[in-house]
Amino acid sequence: MAILPLTTGVENPILRVKSKGVKTLDRKTKKLVEDMTDTMMYADGLGIAAPQVGINLRIFIARLNFGTPHEMLVPMINAEFLELPEPTILHEEGCLSIPNKFGMIRRANHVTIRYMDTRGSYHALKLDGLNARIMQHEMDHLIGTLIADKMEAEISQEELKKARAKKKK
Repeated sequence: MAILPLTTGVENPILRVKSKGVKTLDRKTKKLVEDMTDTMMYADGLGIAAPQVGINLRIFIARLNFGTPHEMLVPMINAEFLELPEPTILHEEGCLSIPNKFGMIRRANHVTIRYMDTRGSYHALKLDGLNARIMQHEMDHLIGTLIADKMEAEISQEELKKARAKKKK
């Protein structure tokens, strides 16, 4: 288990470049996936992309079905959207690379994504709701886009806490 340092900052050049595709699925790549998973769980994130740990490769981990008995961690390598409709749903988002900043981001409510797993097999998933949002957020990291670029409105931590408390009632 290794917790990697998070790359942070809106102006950080590592977070602002397009990531390269993974050419070989070797031991080093699989170790990176394990370390990224440990880092994401330690930080209590819903996803983490390789640029967020300082490596510009097309890899991310998604925490799907968050908060349900069917929650699962899915490593995705060289992912690409097969279907990405126009953004329609406005919802709050945060990011491990921009600590303590939250905003309202417009995203598509459903997507279809194709990716390679850590065994070299390809899969396609149709996802909606929060799962679709996670895909779009992590894919943005792979092209150098951050939530700060897409925010329609910033939300303070107090506003976020109040909104989440109302949802729980």
